[in-house]
Amino acid sequence: MTDRQSVSRRPGRAAAGGRGRGARRDDRRRALLEAARGRFLALGYEGTSVAAIVREAGVAQGTFYLYFRSKEHVLLHLRAEVLASYLAALRSGAAGSGRADERLLRGLERIGDEVRRHHALLRVFRQAAGRETERVRLEGRAALAAPLAALIAAGEADGSLRVDDPTMAAHLLLALLDDLIYEALEYERPAAAGETLAHAGRFMLRALGASEARVEALRPLRRGRREARGEG
Repeated sequence: MTDRQSVSRRPGRAAAGGRGRGARRDDRRRALLEAARGRFLALGYEGTSVAAIVREAGVAQGTFYLYFRSKEHVLLHLRAEVLASYLAALRSGAAGSGRADERLLRGLERIGDEVRRHHALLRVFRQAAGRETERVRLEGRAALAAPLAALIAAGEADGSLRVDDPTMAAHLLLALLDDLIYEALEYERPAAAGETLAHAGRFMLRALGASEARVEALRPLRRGRREARGEG
């Protein structure tokens, strides 16, 4: 091998090795997150220790601290992932054609589906509520508010909605829904989740200036009642 060949091949080997190490790091980090999720769901936040997480993940305890400062830091990452799933759900539901009010309703229904999916983990978040988890929650709300405000502004443009300030309206809607869906899932109050979300949908559309004819055409309340009866 010439010096030129040796020099030209070294960067390739380093890059490949770097990718391999990066993949292994990602695998270990994911294993720790999934182990923590399982322990939090089984034992609660207070009942879970770092030692339990590393045993579940099958790594040394020192490895944990290469990725996370504490079990609260792990919980913050899990919360951020859940909030990211809400954002993806909103964007997925709001994609495609149709008037803005209909796309907005679809997006919020998709968020409702994600809340149902993460219901047990949301209980853990509430058990462990603190300054940092609250900060992550508020950052997540702000991230959701941006595309929601854009949808509301699009509704103003197509004449389906009327508001004073799309950004403020988005934050008000998210504040309304923040606890409502969780409490409906956890306690069935003020009603079962499907019916609660349907009432919230009607309230939301009216608050955003949708006509009564349009509210009836979109029929969120009827969908919620069918779901509550198990009719799909």
